[in-house]
Amino acid sequence: MSDKKAEKRAKSQPKYQVKNALVNYYLVLIFTVFPLFFTQQYSNIRHDKLNLFLVLSCSLIIAEAFILIFTVSNQRKEVGLPCEKWYRRLNFTDCAFGALVLVYLLSTLISDYPADSFSGIQGRNNGLFLLIVYFLIYIIISRFFKFKKYVFVLFAAACIAVYILCILNFFGIDPLEMYVGYGDKIIDNFTSTIGNKNIMSCFCCLSVPLFVIMYINKSSFFSGNLYLSASGIGFAAMLCADSESGFLGLIPTMAIILLYSVRGIYRLRRFLLTVACMLFWTKLLWIFLLFSDGLKRDLGAIQRLLIYDYKTLIALVFVSSAAAFLYCLSRKNAEIRPPKWVFYILLGVYGALIIAAVSMFVYYTFVDTETELGSELKYFRFNEKWGTHRGFMWIKSWDIFVSSGLKNILLGCGPDTFYTAFMPYFAELGERFGDASTNCAHNEFLNYLITTGVFGLAAYLAVFGSAIVKAFRNAEKNALAFMLILPVTCYLIQSTVNLATPITTPFLFIFLALSQAVFRNPQRKL
Repeated sequence: MSDKKAEKRAKSQPKYQVKNALVNYYLVLIFTVFPLFFTQQYSNIRHDKLNLFLVLSCSLIIAEAFILIFTVSNQRKEVGLPCEKWYRRLNFTDCAFGALVLVYLLSTLISDYPADSFSGIQGRNNGLFLLIVYFLIYIIISRFFKFKKYVFVLFAAACIAVYILCILNFFGIDPLEMYVGYGDKIIDNFTSTIGNKNIMSCFCCLSVPLFVIMYINKSSFFSGNLYLSASGIGFAAMLCADSESGFLGLIPTMAIILLYSVRGIYRLRRFLLTVACMLFWTKLLWIFLLFSDGLKRDLGAIQRLLIYDYKTLIALVFVSSAAAFLYCLSRKNAEIRPPKWVFYILLGVYGALIIAAVSMFVYYTFVDTETELGSELKYFRFNEKWGTHRGFMWIKSWDIFVSSGLKNILLGCGPDTFYTAFMPYFAELGERFGDASTNCAHNEFLNYLITTGVFGLAAYLAVFGSAIVKAFRNAEKNALAFMLILPVTCYLIQSTVNLATPITTPFLFIFLALSQAVFRNPQRKL
């Protein structure tokens, strides 16, 4: 009886076809070759990544287009009836993405710099053309992706290579000779095969949460240990990148994963093991630093706390002991689950922490503006110096927006043309902070508001907001979709202090598409 059911189920599942295989081969290349690819050290790394992404993506688009044309033609010949209307399978996220492309198009057409808006050459190449490529790749992956474990196993292996290079660079070891010919400023601010340390932190935000959640869910011995290793080494790489933006994204995402994990002992135990692995790597870095004579790094407050403070060692012992206790507990009763009140208490704690953080931010920003704040508290006072003068750029960006005409308020000054909009403030930026210019607001949401207006930002939020809400609401029913949306969530949080770039943003849209693909065609578990 069971054999017949299995046979019936197998027949009901769509076959793994060439169009599906092409998507997975494309993902393998994006997940392995793309992060490691470079040609001229750091001097051309953004364009190296952009060109490779365009070559791979356009190849997939053309191949899938030919397959689609021949498939539709054969279906009409065999059936003699028109195929199902394409628009009947659109969901809200699809429509919102289409609206975003339309806003980009209108913004480009009415911009004073249409050529720059199309190419994004003034900024980081995030113009209309690249968004169209993202949209087409999103459509293809969200329709044709079928889960294959090897895709994510290879991604983990490639990421470990990127992470290790970052750690080696931190200790002055340069196996790829990326720093040859560069001065101290580049050596201090660029790392691995990714580039700027902020971009490296962003890459960690797009990869580490995925490996954490994949390890927490049931996986094989080999893949599970690979994901666990990638989580720990990736966390160490984020420490070595020394950019607070990564922690801004990772800490809330880990809090979300903990909420998901407390619904089962197995998940919770694996979550604790992942945290223990991360803490172990902080102490490993500390040991390496002890034996690295002459290495002097001006680390940020969070990095110093995690690497040097004895409290992290206490936390490591506590978390490891808790994981061991849960393991013993689950051996006696494999089906045991934490009571529901644990979940709600955790939610209450999160709420209290958020209220406390907001209260401190308001107090030190608007009430007590004189008291000297230590390195751990300095982020609770917003002014023009906040976040390596991001505060200055945000305040002036808001002034630009509110003083714009109706056209720019609604549709912006043109995709990725922030450089031109901010030009009146370059002299002040250079005089006060030493930067001659900037081509982004260092806050993606504010950047979208300036360059694509209210309509562009609203469409962008609708695309990702709808996908995240749907994945979170169905986390138990469709764990794979939830797992694939976590990198998107982490990216968006850290993007409040970071920037879009062809080095990392392609992963944002790819994970969005993968999550939507799992909803569109439910697939087997890990």
